[in-house]
Amino acid sequence: MKLQAAITSSSFLVTLIMFQLPAAWYQMLQLAHAAQQSQQIQPGFYNITCPTAESIVTSAIRSAHDSDPTVTASLIRLQFHDCFVSGCDASILLTGSNSEQDQLPNLSVRGFDVIAAAKSTLELTCPRTVSCADIIALAARDAVAILGGPSYIVPTGRFDGASPGIVNLPSPNSTVPESMQFFTAVGLTTQDMVNLLGAHTVGSAQCQFFTDRLYNFLGTGQPDPSLNTTYLETLQATCPNKQATAAVNDTMMAVALDDGSQFNFDTSYFTNIQNNKGLLRIDAEIGSDPSTSAIVNTLAANANPSSLFDKSFVSSIVAMGEIGVLASGTVRTVCSDIATA
Repeated sequence: MKLQAAITSSSFLVTLIMFQLPAAWYQMLQLAHAAQQSQQIQPGFYNITCPTAESIVTSAIRSAHDSDPTVTASLIRLQFHDCFVSGCDASILLTGSNSEQDQLPNLSVRGFDVIAAAKSTLELTCPRTVSCADIIALAARDAVAILGGPSYIVPTGRFDGASPGIVNLPSPNSTVPESMQFFTAVGLTTQDMVNLLGAHTVGSAQCQFFTDRLYNFLGTGQPDPSLNTTYLETLQATCPNKQATAAVNDTMMAVALDDGSQFNFDTSYFTNIQNNKGLLRIDAEIGSDPSTSAIVNTLAANANPSSLFDKSFVSSIVAMGEIGVLASGTVRTVCSDIATA
């Protein structure tokens, strides 16, 4: 603790140690990080131990977006798929036996390589310091901002989990009550659920996740009657009935979750729901269920630059980032390998 106090109180001493004894410096940083293990996550957790941590992650996300603009939305989704399974512990990044990546709800999750690239740079700059769990949270924040959404502060100081979890996530075909069971189980509210589903304002979904709505809704042999007729025809043209065609690969085709605004973080997702153009069943459900429809209408009606949705989304994604946080533990040096912790 005295060592940490010395590092905190004298920037001159820090500079001197960095210049003369780099190996000792890294050891000191690791000790300072260890001294914080019993603390809760907080903004600026790495200000002393790795001052450039957040900017390094931002640079990696911007580079990935420049190479593939579709991956940015996937990074927001990645945080959801991590935090809702055994907490925000980066267990989704682990490969090998029983990997979460190999379980059905995660087969279409992307962005693992982006997190790995950020981690590689961080290990060169601040070895064994920045957790993979924090990189996921920071990456989601940067992805939101790059897509035109709000900038917000991410509390950091998470540690990495020691094993993969059992993936049990709400289905895109869930009703509101079915989905709410997952959110209340982790301490989130109905408002949080609608706010976080608002992330569907960016990104896309494969045909396989909604073709039943186009051809055989709830086993009726007919399309979902709630779908906008013109929108239905557009979707059917992109996603043929997989039972009537041999082109199985058509189920892998992707459609924008937010029609007309796939790369813009805005409120058009909620407006589309009001116009019966919610792509997934859960999107449509929150527009019609009495417990959520008023929230959808309120968020859709406040579309100014500092919209209510921006503020609401930040509140909910920060709360989601606190699910099951490990306040003590290890930092993996390779995010996909538990042996590097």
